[in-house]
Amino acid sequence: MTQNTNGQTLVFSYDYKPGSEFETIAHLQPGTTIQLLRTVDGETVSEISQPDEYTGHVIRYESSGEALEPTTILFVREGRISTGESASLDTDASMFSSRLNLLATTVEQ
Repeated sequence: MTQNTNGQTLVFSYDYKPGSEFETIAHLQPGTTIQLLRTVDGETVSEISQPDEYTGHVIRYESSGEALEPTTILFVREGRISTGESASLDTDASMFSSRLNLLATTVEQ
């Protein structure tokens, strides 16, 4: 079951496919999520003061053909998407952290 994801969703800009459906494959361990959101070259990123407020999700965009789309990561603050659930990313996004190359958007269900 998908929990409320009205919080912020972060996705790497090179993996952002607005409007494309994806499936949640797995969740990252909290320590891995914190590490990915906390530092660049060992330095703390100021945009994220509480990385433990985010849940890391491993997702795969659904393909219209037989080829598998790449697997990537997105982060949801104040929410979680259950494994096996499908959703899509909103077509509206803004730069969240240029140092981490993350965009802020929302999840559409």
